[in-house]
Amino acid sequence: ASSSQQDEDDAILFPHNHEEKMRRRIAARVAVEEDNQIPRRSVTVRVPATSANVGPGYDCVGMAVDLWSEVTVERAEEFSISAEGEGAEQMPKDESNLMVTGVKAAFEAANKPMPKLRYHVVSRIPFARGLGSSSAAIVAGIIAGLILAGHRLPCWGSEALLQIAASIE
Repeated sequence: ASSSQQDEDDAILFPHNHEEKMRRRIAARVAVEEDNQIPRRSVTVRVPATSANVGPGYDCVGMAVDLWSEVTVERAEEFSISAEGEGAEQMPKDESNLMVTGVKAAFEAANKPMPKLRYHVVSRIPFARGLGSSSAAIVAGIIAGLILAGHRLPCWGSEALLQIAASIE
């Protein structure tokens, strides 16, 4: 970087420097988004538990809960699912698993064929307790699939991720 560019990047930003702050945020985000457009061999995604059972806001008000499941998806020679933690024994280990459904939806959104994948889940979200284990599996699958496919969804205005997830749930 040139000396003047370095000085500009090191400048102190005051609360009123909104345009410069936004320029820096966008530049940082573009760098991350460009990196995410490269198809990956493996990805690990963490997703939170959620609850929409919030008093009078039942099914209208939601919140994330500090319980996280972790899903690792990688390209493989043959399909497999392994799981540990909450509900691992009851979790479907075939293509009916909602995580797999999410990955399929992501590859469809990317208009790419879905490769054979190996899934490993560390589940910390209790199954069938109203903490969103199903939606967490779907969202983890969609995010993992998009990253593996190297596909970027529009972020502003179209709610593309929400539309993909809602079509599954």
